[in-house]
Amino acid sequence: MNPSSFTLRMQGIVQSTIFQRAVLFAIVFSAVLLGFETSPYYLEHYGHLLKRLDATVLGFFVFEIICKVLAKGNRPWKYLADPWNVVDLGIVIACLVPTGSNSFAVFRLVRVLRILRIVTAFPKLQVIVTALLKSIPSMGYVVALLSVHFYMFGVLGVFLFGGNDPIHFGSLGKTFLTLFQILTLEGWADIMKIQIYGCQLYGYESFPQQCIANLAQPWAAVLYFVSFIILGTMIILNLLIGVVVNGMAETQKEQDSGDTFDPKSASGPKASSDAKTQEKLDRLLEEVLKLKQKIR
Repeated sequence: MNPSSFTLRMQGIVQSTIFQRAVLFAIVFSAVLLGFETSPYYLEHYGHLLKRLDATVLGFFVFEIICKVLAKGNRPWKYLADPWNVVDLGIVIACLVPTGSNSFAVFRLVRVLRILRIVTAFPKLQVIVTALLKSIPSMGYVVALLSVHFYMFGVLGVFLFGGNDPIHFGSLGKTFLTLFQILTLEGWADIMKIQIYGCQLYGYESFPQQCIANLAQPWAAVLYFVSFIILGTMIILNLLIGVVVNGMAETQKEQDSGDTFDPKSASGPKASSDAKTQEKLDRLLEEVLKLKQKIR
């Protein structure tokens, strides 16, 4: 069934550069409005104007969704076939739901989520987000390995340095926070020096009352911190990065193969395969006809 002229006109509007740039401008403008609303001064002096502008932007988002649904013709449910359209629709519906004063914070949170619509405006950002989602199963194994790494060094850190440095290694919870800080390579040298020189000589000058059991362990401290950084930061985290990069490569390959499909000319992969099959059948039919003529 051929699409009607109205459907074709709506498809032309939705696919036009002007419409896409207008959507992108509305998303960015919505983010800017939310930024202004964080200022008490602008909220007090221009609060009414900001609310009207926000309502206008939300109305434009509703208009965008209507246009995209109408562009699907007599099959409007096709709009939901794209997961990114589902995300757009969910965010807009959430912003349209009336909220009371008790849920004002939740309403603001939902409005902040509108900034995520910028992902739907850039195909490259969609590739990155899709790659992250696809990498989650593989990330689970790396995260499990990192958890074992954390737990092993956490227990060891409490046994080795708990008495000398109760602030950083006094309990398993404190040790996990310290190890996370070390994993970011932020201030780890100072923490290591406390274990090298002992809490009476380094690190506890401001609160000497917490330095109960001074114990300098230079060799154990160096081995502990260096091994944790090499295994955690330079190996396991790089494995995590490798999983994400591999997911991005696979997603980009799938998108590139999918971009070859042209719905207007129906010359996508399936159409190309059908054409080759038909060509083989035509050749076979010609050979059968030639053979039949020779027999006669």
